[in-house]
Amino acid sequence: MKNLAQPPKPASFNITPLIDVTFLLIVFFVMSSRLIREETAMELDLPRERSGVEQRADQNETDKVVINVAESGEYYFGAKRVTRAELKACLQRAQSRATRETSALIRASRNTPYSAIEPALVLCAQTGFSNVSFAVVDPD
Repeated sequence: MKNLAQPPKPASFNITPLIDVTFLLIVFFVMSSRLIREETAMELDLPRERSGVEQRADQNETDKVVINVAESGEYYFGAKRVTRAELKACLQRAQSRATRETSALIRASRNTPYSAIEPALVLCAQTGFSNVSFAVVDPD
């Protein structure tokens, strides 16, 4: 027979694991957004597009590496300044770590000579990047 004199124990809910998971998600999103900002942090006067196919970031199903080329011919892999040899090593590393198709995005100022951009294109081809695109701005 049930003892009706004792009140039932209150149910407790341990929220510590929920707080841990929430904190880890916050850290993940803060770190990933910081890395995305670093890749495009370099102020460049991008060329204006005249033709081509518009490609939005949310429509792209590939991973992307960003190569910034300064007007002086300096290369930046994301936000890190690298030499041509280091750029090749970074591209090889990115290609070997890729779990799916990886594309390369080259960001260069409209005043950057092609002689400074062409070595980056060659390195992309040598390291197996078949999808290389240039960052441009819409003239409108």
